[in-house]
Amino acid sequence: MNQLINNFLLIYFVLFFGVAVIWRNYSVAERTGINAFKLNQKTGPEAITGVYFKCLPLVSILVFVVFALFPNVYLLLGPIKLLTYALIQYSGTGIMLVALVWVVTAQSQMGASWRIGIDHDQKTEFVQRGLFKYSRNPIFVGVIFMSLGYLLVLPNSITFAILVLNIALIQIQVAMEEDYLTRQHKQEYREYCQQVRRWL
Repeated sequence: MNQLINNFLLIYFVLFFGVAVIWRNYSVAERTGINAFKLNQKTGPEAITGVYFKCLPLVSILVFVVFALFPNVYLLLGPIKLLTYALIQYSGTGIMLVALVWVVTAQSQMGASWRIGIDHDQKTEFVQRGLFKYSRNPIFVGVIFMSLGYLLVLPNSITFAILVLNIALIQIQVAMEEDYLTRQHKQEYREYCQQVRRWL
């Protein structure tokens, strides 16, 4: 079972960073000439969430590396035995796969408007198509479900903390982004918020 988890997570991380981060950033840069990564040189709450969202992938990969290569050290991360069952772990892989497809789909629907962080320098298109007809923040919904799936695949104190911090800090990030979008798109965005839920 451990080898299956190792293979799954290795492929998953390659796909996630290759498609949802590197390729998407490259695609936006090709279309706009703009780097979509906007987490640097922020202040206040944006600086806090920016540091977290930059560190989160590294911590997630580190947990996987420890699990795969240093099983004795992994025991120090506080595995949650109550969740360590094959059926639960398989469910986690399914959730992670669906979440990845969901995130990549939402990113594609955003097109050139996609950013990691708030772009204060450019006014982007207000996207209301596709998944954005049903959720104001489908990418963040997908990220939360990824974290949930990861917890089920590798249940331990760190993956639990990642899920909790994701939920908390995404709330802050979404509030900042929605305030920014309200200032940018005014009444059109206010009406959108009345018609479409923040999450699902």
